[in-house]
Amino acid sequence: MISIRQQLTRNLLGAVILLLVAGIGALYFAAREAATDQFDDAMSAKALAVSTLTFRTNEGVRLDFTDRFLRGFDDQKPRDFFQLWDETGREIARSESLPAGQALPRNFGKPERPAKWNFTLPNGRPGRALGFVFKPKSAEPRRPASAAPDLQLVVASDRDDLDDTLWSLLGSCCGWGALLIGATLWIIPRVLRRGLKPLGDLGEQSAQIHADSLATRFEVAQLPEELQPIARQLNELLGRLEQSFERERRFSADLAHELRTPLAELRTIAECALKWPETRDPSVDDDTLAIARQMEQLVAHILALARGEQGQLAVRLEPITLAPFVETVWRRFAERAQSRGLHVTLKINPVEAVADSALLTSILGNLCENAVDYAAPGGDLELTVSREADEVVIVVANTTHELRADDVPRLFDRFWRKEAARSGGLHLGLGLALSRNFAQAMHGSLTAELADERKIAFALRVPARVAPTLLGSTAPLDVSASA
Repeated sequence: MISIRQQLTRNLLGAVILLLVAGIGALYFAAREAATDQFDDAMSAKALAVSTLTFRTNEGVRLDFTDRFLRGFDDQKPRDFFQLWDETGREIARSESLPAGQALPRNFGKPERPAKWNFTLPNGRPGRALGFVFKPKSAEPRRPASAAPDLQLVVASDRDDLDDTLWSLLGSCCGWGALLIGATLWIIPRVLRRGLKPLGDLGEQSAQIHADSLATRFEVAQLPEELQPIARQLNELLGRLEQSFERERRFSADLAHELRTPLAELRTIAECALKWPETRDPSVDDDTLAIARQMEQLVAHILALARGEQGQLAVRLEPITLAPFVETVWRRFAERAQSRGLHVTLKINPVEAVADSALLTSILGNLCENAVDYAAPGGDLELTVSREADEVVIVVANTTHELRADDVPRLFDRFWRKEAARSGGLHLGLGLALSRNFAQAMHGSLTAELADERKIAFALRVPARVAPTLLGSTAPLDVSASA
C-alpha cells in the first residue's frame, strides 16, 4: 500500500510541475505576443512614414519618399518592402527592394487597425506584412484631403530577427522550466520528508509499544499542532490499557491466590486418603464437596463477571413491585442479622421498578449479605427503597469500624477485601464487582459512600421506566445470590 508521504510527494510534484509548465507557457506566449507587437509597431511606423509622405496632386499621386530615407527599403540589403496601389488596384509605387515582376499580397485594414499576416517574402525568406487603406494628403491647400480617393498600402519586413528572438525566448523558457522542474523534483521530497518526520517518529514510537511498555507516553507539547490531538488520544488509550492490563494481572494473581487454598486442601485430603485409607473419616467427603462447591461458585462468578464486562449479558427487563420482592430477599438474612445483634431498619416505599428479577435478586443478595457479615456487632443496618424522579433508589447501609475513605474506591475491585476478613473464607471478593456489572446491564448504577468513617452505604439505582422496546429481552443467567 502506498504511504502518505509517497502519495503527497506524487500529488505535490504533479501539481507543482503542472503549475510550472502552465506558468512558463503563459509567460512564453505573453512574451511572444509582446515581441510580435513590438515588431508590428516598428512596421506600422514604417507604413505611417510612407503614407505621410504620399500626396495627391492635380497630376496624380506624388510620393516624396526615397528608399535611402529608410535603409531597409533599398536594394542593397533588402529587409523591408512596400507597394502602393490606387483604388482601382493599379500600382502607383514600390520599394527598390521589391524585385520587378513580383508583388506583395494584398490585404487591407484601416490605419488604426491594419491587417497583419505572415507570409514568404519575394526573396524566399519568412516575413510579416501589414496593410491598410488611407487617404493621401492634398498637395494643394484649397483642395480638401477628404475628397481624394483612397490609396492601398502594404508594408512587409523580414522576420528573421523576430524569429530568432522567439526561438531564443522559447529556449530560455524551456531551459528555466527544466531547471525549475529539476529543483522541484529535488526539493519537494526532502521538504516533505522533513515536514512529515514528526509523524514518522510518532509511528515508530507507537510501533515500539507492547504489553510491557504501556507506561510510555507521547510528548504532546513537542509535537506539531495537527498531531497533538492524536497524541493525547493515544496517551489516554495507553492509560486505559495500562490500567486494564494491571487489573488483569492483579486479577490473575488474586485468582491464583484464591484457588491455591482449596486446591491445597483437596491435595491434602487426597494424600491422606491414599496414605491412611483405613482411618478415612466420612466427614472428609463433606469437606471435599464443600471445597468443590466453593471452587465451582468461584468459576461461575468469574464467568458471569467476564460476560458482564464484555457486554454479553442478555437482560430481561420487566416491571417489579419492590416491596414484596425486597422483603423476600431480606428474609434469607434476617436470622443471621438477629444472631449478630444488629438493629435492622426497613423503609420500603410501595414503588415499582423496571429490572431483571434474577439480576436484581443477585445484587440485593450481595448487598444484604455484605451488610450483615461486615456490620459492626450490635451495630445498625438500614434498608430503604424510594423513588427519585425517573429512578428507584435502593440503599443498604451498615455501621463499620474497618473501612476508611481510601478503601471506598476499591470496594468494587475484584477479590479486594480488608485483611481482617480474608481468613474467614465466607466471601469470594467478587460480589460487588459482579453487582455493579449487573446494575449497568439493567441501565442502572451501583455506588458506595462512607459517612464519617462510621457508616458505609451502597446505593442501587434502577429505572422506574424504560423504553417499551427494551422490555422482554431474554437473559439466561445462573448465578448465586452472594459472593
